[in-house]
Amino acid sequence: MLDLFTVWFTKYWYLIVPIAVVVLSTFVAITLAKRYASHVMQMQSEGNRRAMGTDLAERVLRTGQPAVATVLESHDTGMRVARIYILVRLKFQVRPEGGRPAFEAELVAPISPVKLADFAPGRSVKMRFDPVSHEIAIDQPMR
Repeated sequence: MLDLFTVWFTKYWYLIVPIAVVVLSTFVAITLAKRYASHVMQMQSEGNRRAMGTDLAERVLRTGQPAVATVLESHDTGMRVARIYILVRLKFQVRPEGGRPAFEAELVAPISPVKLADFAPGRSVKMRFDPVSHEIAIDQPMR
């Protein structure tokens, strides 16, 4: 066995450096590809969060006041989130509880195709709203 290695090494010594370069560059390429894929997935996840309005909706749901809204208009934006949820532009007539005046507001929300009929024009929807900015969030299942 040692003789075979010795013979190969003495006969093909000039191939050692190119083989090492190929192995090392393959390792570096795979490592960089993994980092890039991870970065792309992180950006895609952040884009989905922004499209879904998750941060704003969480704040309004946590601190907002209850209201009931009537869907005035419902339009498919043609965009999808996570290949399942349909981004729908909704226009509401929001009627706050406690005697505050009603107002109109729009929202783009990711809705499951199964729940799409719950957001048809004329339907009532439970909402929460910020009394200062009139930002709204849907307070019922959309998925």
